Amino acid sequence: MKYQSRFRQLSLLLFKCFLFSFSILLVSRYLFFMHIQSVLPETGVDDDIWRAFFVGGRFDAKVTAIVYSPLLLSGLVAAAFHGAYQRWLKFVVGYHTVVAALYVVGCICNFYYYTTYGTYIDLFVFGLWEDDSAAVLVNIWEDYPVVRGFLVAFLVGALAYMASRWFLHSPLGRINPQAYWHWSVTSLAVVAIFLSTFVTARGTLDNHPLKRYHASVSQYKPLNMITPNVFMALDWATSDYQKQRRFEPVAEAALNAQMEKVLGQQTPVYHTPENKYLQQNPPHVVVAMMEGMGMNIMVEDNPPVNDLLGGLRPHFEDGFLFQRFLAGTSGTIDSIVMTLFHSPVATISHSSVQNTPLPGSAVLPYKQAGYEVAFLYGGNGMWRNLANYLPVQGFDRVYDENDIIEAIPEAADYSGTWGVPDGFLFQFANKVMEEADKPTLLFIMTITNHSPYKVPENYEPGPTKISDRFAARAEYEGEQARVLLETFQYASDALGQFMERIKQSATLGDKTIIAVTGDHRVRNLSTDEPTEYGLTYAVPFFLHVPDPVLENTSHRYDPMRIGSHRDIFPTLYHFSLSDRDYITLGGENLLDPDGVSNVGFNLKRSINEHGAFSNDRSGLYYPWHGDNPLFNQPQPEENRPFDAGWAEEYHRLMDYYLRSQVLATTSVAEG
Repeated sequence: MKYQSRFRQLSLLLFKCFLFSFSILLVSRYLFFMHIQSVLPETGVDDDIWRAFFVGGRFDAKVTAIVYSPLLLSGLVAAAFHGAYQRWLKFVVGYHTVVAALYVVGCICNFYYYTTYGTYIDLFVFGLWEDDSAAVLVNIWEDYPVVRGFLVAFLVGALAYMASRWFLHSPLGRINPQAYWHWSVTSLAVVAIFLSTFVTARGTLDNHPLKRYHASVSQYKPLNMITPNVFMALDWATSDYQKQRRFEPVAEAALNAQMEKVLGQQTPVYHTPENKYLQQNPPHVVVAMMEGMGMNIMVEDNPPVNDLLGGLRPHFEDGFLFQRFLAGTSGTIDSIVMTLFHSPVATISHSSVQNTPLPGSAVLPYKQAGYEVAFLYGGNGMWRNLANYLPVQGFDRVYDENDIIEAIPEAADYSGTWGVPDGFLFQFANKVMEEADKPTLLFIMTITNHSPYKVPENYEPGPTKISDRFAARAEYEGEQARVLLETFQYASDALGQFMERIKQSATLGDKTIIAVTGDHRVRNLSTDEPTEYGLTYAVPFFLHVPDPVLENTSHRYDPMRIGSHRDIFPTLYHFSLSDRDYITLGGENLLDPDGVSNVGFNLKRSINEHGAFSNDRSGLYYPWHGDNPLFNQPQPEENRPFDAGWAEEYHRLMDYYLRSQVLATTSVAEG
């Protein structure tokens, strides 16, 4: 009976401590909001403000549940022993006092960090250790209200201490030996507290716990800044700090030599020819990078029994389609930064150089030509810090699920694990393009075709069939495998409908170029089949160019040409920009009348006109199958008719070039 009474007391005490500390973070967010309120529009942001406080409250509850969970675990044990429990009560009061004071200190630091750097605490806070620490501390002492801040923290800590002591002596907090619970009731209560603490600490009942990308709640950056509390921000900063890569200097001579070796010239700068039509009629450009659009599943397309393209089919049959084409990597963010910024470092968008503009950004030629440059993502813009990073690299606007839902409220009803379905994303993309008042480059990243696979309820799938090949390759079986195929079909169909609306538009039809590719292979399919050595990491590259542009631009289409993500923008430049410099590390115009080098690069495997080969110098080389050029012969050959170290040298070039950009830009900024 004593254990039950102590259990009730410790539960109420910890709940009181939780509410007290949670309230500190809530009040801090409100004060922060009052500070940034003046820079927000007077109308149209009520929903965004509500989201900032709602999601922020979830972050606060998550952190506070984690902070007090050790007390819960230790208290449940100590409650069995009178002496240990009394010492535990004293420890709780002191622990709570320290936590409350630290909460105040953290909130104050986060506020002044924002006023100084325009963001919540990020990895640059670690400069306190990396820079001249003494000088930093002096600067903090001179520029910030250190004494007042610690005084407020002391007062709040004292209040927490007194409130806890008062609670233990109040009728609500005192042990009542007469109140008796049956052991089964106590057991259920213990389980309930454990589960509620776990769910609160996780932040959600969804498949994925509350994470950084949930913090993007608005297109207005200040509201995104007040959403996470200081401890979540510090956790993200620590993670970024641990993942960040040091960009060591690279000698200019070494870089030039590497360019000469791989590119055949000592500069990555190329030039588009003068084209008077493009000068006078600059077309819009849309790049759709489709989640999981891998050739390793597209070869399963077999209408009418297994329709994987849906509404996309007529467009793929009426444009330039390259199927011997590799994704640069096997990851989404990896492929995005490699395609846009020639970066082999996937974490660059949230690394120590996240605020460093890169001169080699693929969108800069469009910016220089007067284009509006935008990024559209079906998930949350804070994923991988893209909402903050892309504007540094030349993007004028980053749209995400919040913008889509605001424009198409119905999308919220179908929102899933990763964001809004592709159908709504592409409807929003049509809206952006129709409202464009100047030439626009829109880079789209979709999300639906991602595990866990799910077909939106508002879509009626067409016929699909699980073939013997698919069954042998796929990790999924039965219903899961069928849903994977239907999800792929849905994403393709949504893209096809988008393209149809563009082509039928009186204002966009003759002046919009559309490029389509996949971010990476379908991961749930095996990579071990030798006859698919080149197919495994392949994605399609499709290009729709309006007739007026084609009629005024020289080109030659050969569907057997080989390429990879590095060729996307060089191809687009030649059909949209006149007399412009651009930077590429070996990327080519795949419609060049004079031909191309026919090389496709992926971090793991590469392909050329001879076959597919491993990049790890293992000697694995599989020639193409004569009857089907998408597949390879089943047996590898040892003597490769090309440079076995080409892929390694190319990767070294990307590394050298990225380091040279980062350090050159940093040096200029510091100078």
